[in-house]
Amino acid sequence: MTETEISGIGMQSCRQSAPFIRKLGFDPSRTAFSSSEKNMKGLAIFELPKPGDTIKKLWQHKTWSQFGYMGSITTDENGNAYTAPIPFVNTLDNPVSIINRIYKVDAQSSELKLFAILPQADTSPGVVPHGVLGLFYDCHGHKLYAASVAGSTMEKENGILYMLDPATGKVLDELKGFDACGVFVGGITGEKKLYFGHARTPNIYTVSLDKEGYFDGKPEIALSLDQLGPRGDDKARRIRYDQYGNLMVFGVEFNFNLAAQSDKPETVYQFGYNRVEKKWLLMKIH
Repeated sequence: MTETEISGIGMQSCRQSAPFIRKLGFDPSRTAFSSSEKNMKGLAIFELPKPGDTIKKLWQHKTWSQFGYMGSITTDENGNAYTAPIPFVNTLDNPVSIINRIYKVDAQSSELKLFAILPQADTSPGVVPHGVLGLFYDCHGHKLYAASVAGSTMEKENGILYMLDPATGKVLDELKGFDACGVFVGGITGEKKLYFGHARTPNIYTVSLDKEGYFDGKPEIALSLDQLGPRGDDKARRIRYDQYGNLMVFGVEFNFNLAAQSDKPETVYQFGYNRVEKKWLLMKIH
């Protein structure tokens, strides 16, 4: 791959809308998945109102609420969506024993089904009530990345980063011993890397990926949200590039508590990459 091709990873969108969205009468260009609609458990799709409209158009398939509340969502080039459960107030819908899973919305049928059961983590008393805190489909390598904290306690970090085959749900690679949250694959620095937030600190880490998408090396701190924003210790709920290659970090308060991340105030941090100094510099806080 050329440096230009690598630099475009994470900026060039391959994602397509699911065919069922148009069949429902929704405008695909204004429609997206959501896991944070008020008074709705699970997933929904919403259509952004046109100028002058006041009603937000919503729709939910009958299977989208059967597995409880959901958190991170990512889509692939065929319109399939992947999501994972999160606890909200209690663990009745997803007890610790079954929370470490990933679900998939089929782009054609719109049905939500179990996609992958990640390796069973310790479920003894004291483990945090969370599982997958981040998902990202890499359009370039056609791999699905998941960050799970299942099996961790408040004192011990047992989380695992996974790389999965999106065709089968099989785990192809893993990076152990790290409680990660938001995940993203990008190459603007000239190297293809997985970016991920640390669920215990405001730091954002990267780990290099080889040409097949496997983890290559050890995680390194790329930047930090420490002492930034209104709270000063945000964790990365989501990480993405904007159209100019700036790194956008969507930060929220998180301390492994029983509350949906989506219900918390979010601050967006914009970083630009300085190629001379080879580091990310804060540009703006939204």
